Amino acid sequence: MRTRAFTCAATAFVLAGTLAACSSGSANKINDRADTPDVAAMKCDDPKIPMGEWRKRCDTAAPNGGATGAGRPSVSGAASPSASASSARAGVGDTISMRGDESEKFDATLVKLVDPATPKNEFSKPESGSRLIAIQWRITNTGTTPVNSNPLFKTTVVDDQGQQFKLSLSGESGAGVAFDSDVTIPPGESRLGFVTYELPEGAKAATVQYRGGYDKPVGQWKLS
Repeated sequence: MRTRAFTCAATAFVLAGTLAACSSGSANKINDRADTPDVAAMKCDDPKIPMGEWRKRCDTAAPNGGATGAGRPSVSGAASPSASASSARAGVGDTISMRGDESEKFDATLVKLVDPATPKNEFSKPESGSRLIAIQWRITNTGTTPVNSNPLFKTTVVDDQGQQFKLSLSGESGAGVAFDSDVTIPPGESRLGFVTYELPEGAKAATVQYRGGYDKPVGQWKLS
């Protein structure tokens, strides 16, 4: 009788352990499902949305392969149903929130456009058949780490034919104080200055693009 009672007790113990393990496994699976984000339900401005999903649903191609999004951007003072729609609406005076190479957070504001812009001096004249345009940028650090993103090296003007133009090599314009070429912006602070670009006389400046960090979307503003 003792042997039989011992066997029954051992069997009950094993069954209880098995049930507990199954119950634990089921709970883990439920918890796993609860912890797994619903990517399909994420909005385009959700900072946790995977980059691949963002590019598939929210990004739109811009001239010469650029992207119209801006690090899941939003234009200041406006509702933002999607990143690409925000960038499509941005123009002179608007702000786009962006990310740097190390995911630093900053706002880029296109403050003013001067087209054409007067050369700063006789040594800053553009090449024959070209003109200068100047854009005033304000970069504001909205994160907790210093920002080094500089519109001098991160921006490109695109004309209505899709041609791209970077920083003018001829020199500065007389539009105002130039953006510093060596800048580090502490958290909560901003920097303001003009960047000068050189375009052919007949070229119509259509948009300007600001590249965020590596593998981050690009901000785009309409100029005309």
